[in-house]
Amino acid sequence: MAALFDVTGSAMSRFENLSRHPTIELLIGAEVIFGQTAKDVFPAIYQDIERDIVERARVLRDHLKAKTDPASRKKVRLLNELIKHANAHKPAI
Repeated sequence: MAALFDVTGSAMSRFENLSRHPTIELLIGAEVIFGQTAKDVFPAIYQDIERDIVERARVLRDHLKAKTDPASRKKVRLLNELIKHANAHKPAI
């Protein structure tokens, strides 16, 4: 696998045990090799990144809520949609 991804064996091991986040090349390569999405190949990392982005979206939305200009209102609507979409696709626990 390391040869296919053009990384060392130790780097591949760090990706496998999740001590290192995969590069974009590794994500796309995994999709090519396994025929699955990055979300399916690296579910834990995907969930971590998704959670971080949604949290940043909430913080930004809350910051913009007090603003009344049209651009800020549009951003709040888009951020609400992003948050709603992410929450709708959370796996059931």
